[in-house]
Amino acid sequence: MSNSNEEASIRLLGKITLLIPILEQNLSLQLEVKRKIDETLYDYEIQSKCTDLVASDIEEKAAIFLACKRLEGLSEKTIENYRLFLNKLDQFFTKPCSTISTMDLRMFLAIMSKCKQASTVNGYITTLKGFFGWLQAEEYILKNPAYLLKQTKIPKVIREPFKAENVEKLRESCKTEKEKCLFELLDSTACRISELDDIKLEDINFAERSIKVTGKGDKQRIVYFSTKAKIHIQEYLKIRKGESEYLFISDKSPHQHIRVRALQLILSKIKKRADVKERVHCHKFRRTQATRLLNSGMRIEAVQGILGHTTPSTTQIYAQLSQENLRNEYRKLVI
Repeated sequence: MSNSNEEASIRLLGKITLLIPILEQNLSLQLEVKRKIDETLYDYEIQSKCTDLVASDIEEKAAIFLACKRLEGLSEKTIENYRLFLNKLDQFFTKPCSTISTMDLRMFLAIMSKCKQASTVNGYITTLKGFFGWLQAEEYILKNPAYLLKQTKIPKVIREPFKAENVEKLRESCKTEKEKCLFELLDSTACRISELDDIKLEDINFAERSIKVTGKGDKQRIVYFSTKAKIHIQEYLKIRKGESEYLFISDKSPHQHIRVRALQLILSKIKKRADVKERVHCHKFRRTQATRLLNSGMRIEAVQGILGHTTPSTTQIYAQLSQENLRNEYRKLVI
């Protein structure tokens, strides 16, 4: 098949995928549709018009790319972030992917990077490398223009955990059983707030003091909670109204499952009562528990499992050994 025929086949598949959304979730069906298009075009020799040189095919290829990523198990939030970024790429370029150069991408990044942090720009570069690398692997393009893009080296900054005094101030400022339940789960499980929001009653094992949670990429793991958390979960369940399968629900009728923003507002009220000056947010509890476990002697690989990280290097950003523990570790090995 000629390059023009192949280009036409890809564009047709992309247009059909946009028209029939079910194709985005069924790669085998996409391949079958492409095979039929190729069979139909076999007896034809397609020639592109000059105006086609300024037509972008990013939208069509992005639709297929996102469908493949969905099949790989990426979370819907990640896929949506990919989609929004690729939409901006499509708006910037008015030519096919096969004609985009490394310099073109650098110009795109220069505009996108205005007033953005280095970590954000590195995220853009990672997405470009992923998208154009996929196009090359699937033989849609011959050369990957994103290959030569270099990421900025960012110093790994250890973010501080909560001060022990402030943790106790926040704990004492919890009034309702729902607040106490949320606080103790945040403090003891090292879960993301989205993971706590998705807890169902069937996921809780009171005998083992454990919960099955679903993290990024729909990856499930077991986390453990404290005795205090167990007591307040049980007390909350005794007084709450409604029959929802989820743990955290609205206090008002019809007592529906509440979302992440509602849990964040609960924590904000607790902070206001406690009059704590340092920044209080849900993710900081995760960092605090990770540091606490590491300083208590837990191996970093075990802390990594509790946090649901893919690599220990990510865990190291969250937690650090105290200077006292570092000194003790050194004296164990060096006389």
